[in-house]
Amino acid sequence: MAGAGIIDISMPIGPDTPVWPGDPPVVVEPVARVAAGDPADVSRLTLGTHTGTHVDPPAHFLAGGATVDALPLDVLVGPAVVADLTAAGPIDAARLAAQVPGDGTSRVLLKTGAADGALTPEGAAWLVERGVRLVGADTLSIEPETRDYPVHRILLGAGVVIVEGLDLSAAAAGRYQLLCLPLRISGGDGAPARAVLIPDGPGAP
Repeated sequence: MAGAGIIDISMPIGPDTPVWPGDPPVVVEPVARVAAGDPADVSRLTLGTHTGTHVDPPAHFLAGGATVDALPLDVLVGPAVVADLTAAGPIDAARLAAQVPGDGTSRVLLKTGAADGALTPEGAAWLVERGVRLVGADTLSIEPETRDYPVHRILLGAGVVIVEGLDLSAAAAGRYQLLCLPLRISGGDGAPARAVLIPDGPGAP
């Protein structure tokens, strides 16, 4: 539960957490229980590296790319903009230009409301050209299942960190401070993360 002024934008992780087709389901298995005479409760957690709210580093798609434990923390923490893209339709450069301030914004979170829309390769290239360093989305993947995943390759190839599985339902469009810290998995191709937003400055939502 978030404190006053802090919006938790992380997806809860449990057996009912939706996962990408083919990814391992979440399993929480009791190992020790006080009620059974053990000194403490302990559980075994089984899940994929791209479960729930999670971070995609370049290594997710690019051989030799940076792994999740090598990502600079200053990319994952700092000013961010939530862009309201809940209207259905592809998220292209024109829609992004109408929502993302042209003031050097380096972290953009796409609030789609799970509408029938996804970031297009053109939109991804637009974000890269403007120096965006982190792009997040409130969907399991920033793009639909495809053969080549061009959006991932455009963003990750430019060193842009992707955050997927966000819960932006309580976050209005506007400016925030983002804190998104993935598990420090050695050599990880991704990792679940706890992410929160703090409204940023006068006029913030």
